[in-house]
Amino acid sequence: MAKPWDDSLKKLVQADPQAFVRWFVPGASFIGARPHELKNWTLEVDALLEVKVSGEDMLLHLEFQTYGDPDMAERLLRYNVLARSEHKLPVLSCVIYLLGDGEVLSSPLIWMVPNGREVLQFHYQSIELGVLSPEELLHTGQTGLLPLLPLTKGGARREIVETMFRELLSAKKMELVPIGYTLASLAFSRENTDDQDWLLRRFHEMHDILRETPIYQEILKEGREEGLEKGLEQGLQRGQLEALRQAVIDVVVERFPKLVRMAKKQVAVVEDPELLRHVLVKVSVAQRLEEARQHLLAVDEAQEPS
Repeated sequence: MAKPWDDSLKKLVQADPQAFVRWFVPGASFIGARPHELKNWTLEVDALLEVKVSGEDMLLHLEFQTYGDPDMAERLLRYNVLARSEHKLPVLSCVIYLLGDGEVLSSPLIWMVPNGREVLQFHYQSIELGVLSPEELLHTGQTGLLPLLPLTKGGARREIVETMFRELLSAKKMELVPIGYTLASLAFSRENTDDQDWLLRRFHEMHDILRETPIYQEILKEGREEGLEKGLEQGLQRGQLEALRQAVIDVVVERFPKLVRMAKKQVAVVEDPELLRHVLVKVSVAQRLEEARQHLLAVDEAQEPS
């Protein structure tokens, strides 16, 4: 089942899988990614990483869960068994809860039969970002985890998001900046529009920071005659628009799945990031399907020439 921010989170793992390996399996080394699809059962996991620990191979199975789900442990068990059966390696299943809503069950999952006999005990790992402090995440020392900072307890604050951007730029993890922006935008959507406006301005400012980096300057120097400077500027702008479009779609998938087709159609033609941000906030706080529908339809009117 699709989850909010699913694409960004999968890209986050792909960008720095070793960060997640060290988070869940201290002392292990990332070897390579296995296919997300469990082909024999038409199921797909969020991430399946091959790692080596204590000289032995194993798989690290990751799931991102937006809200607490009473069936999560059984889902992890199902994926764990199928992944082990398909790849013939031991599997550690882990779930990362993005928001603090809903029931979060603790490991292990235990199955009993009516006579009181235990027939299964399944251990897994879980992390609730909503109860994890920003300092705890920073203390891991894993740059690849920084885009998750806005989702930690009290992390939806400008100073925390600023820390995230600063550390990513310092580590030259430019590919993680749009992911961090997307997650911060969705974290802020539960607060107020002032923070959204600040975030959008801050993202624009980073275009200038990127432009001043030696790597960026070297690319411009080599490709200036071919108009590369203009192309890079347009690419950054397109990346921002795509992140906002995907954010709107992700929220609709989770909250109003009947409107997914409409949402994709409406946001596909929007070229104004401010309008997309406005739609994102409105759909996020909508209480009813019809209310969300009206916000999506309002995109047409907003784009009409004045």
